[in-house]
Amino acid sequence: MTSLCWSGEALVDPVGGGVRYHLDGTCFDPHVNFAYRFDRAVVSPDGRYSVLYESLGTTGLLLEGTRVMRQLQRDFYQAHVFDYPVALHTLPSGRTLLAHCPDSYCVLELEDVATGERLTKRTNDAVDFFHSRLQFSPDGRYLSSAGWIWHPVDAVSVFDVSRALEDPTSLEKGNLLADTEEGGLFFTSAASGARDTLVFVRVDESRDGDTFHLGTYSLAERKVLSEVPLEEPAGPLMVVDAAHVVDFFKHPKLVDRATGRVVQRWEDLDTGVALGSIRHHLPAPPPFAMDPANRRFAVGTKDGIEVITLAAR
Repeated sequence: MTSLCWSGEALVDPVGGGVRYHLDGTCFDPHVNFAYRFDRAVVSPDGRYSVLYESLGTTGLLLEGTRVMRQLQRDFYQAHVFDYPVALHTLPSGRTLLAHCPDSYCVLELEDVATGERLTKRTNDAVDFFHSRLQFSPDGRYLSSAGWIWHPVDAVSVFDVSRALEDPTSLEKGNLLADTEEGGLFFTSAASGARDTLVFVRVDESRDGDTFHLGTYSLAERKVLSEVPLEEPAGPLMVVDAAHVVDFFKHPKLVDRATGRVVQRWEDLDTGVALGSIRHHLPAPPPFAMDPANRRFAVGTKDGIEVITLAAR
């Protein structure tokens, strides 16, 4: 198993040839070999399309099922340093959008997956932002980019998708959460929350050591609604509900959003040691997949796949 994504009530390994693992323990293997060093993938919400990519490389591959549609590329600049920026979202109309950076690390584009039409053509100078870990909100209204700014400062920027399709220049503005003027405020991770909110991890660096914070940001009001210090460093996030998130730094941990305390952990499941998008100096994380809508996640292990479903609290 090389990659792991949720697709309805099953898990799929797009990089491994589209092998489909059902929750009853059965699997289907199409016996496809893409013969390249892809190591990660994203799947559209309707399960129709996927993108395989080399996370610290420049090459991606867009598929419909297991059929190759076209190759993708990103800018070579610092590509070996940080995670490849790519995301898919299916609109209510049935149109699927591809978000990626085909021309420059700092130029975010939206394309029609089926036709390849670029929907955000523009000639403006781009803001100097290294886009990474792109993520659509569940309703497709927002697109977040958890990347970085030179030299380097972890940062998060958020874009209104409908506005971007009407006015592509809005992709050069966005809503930058990082405050680099004060120094030491690094936004390392973000995940969509309820009612137009973004849940984030922020790091406050000082001579006495780093302090991690878990917060909630209102995209509509453009302000922080809440923030608490965390007991431990936190990395990739999955929002469970208004009271909890799962943090995947080192191993999955259920964290209370009101106190920042860990209330449950799965120490036997390895989910890597990446905090932000810059991870060239770190070992590659094992494959794991989040399904916040169904309060569950899956982690690939040497013995198979472990699926954890969280009960309502």
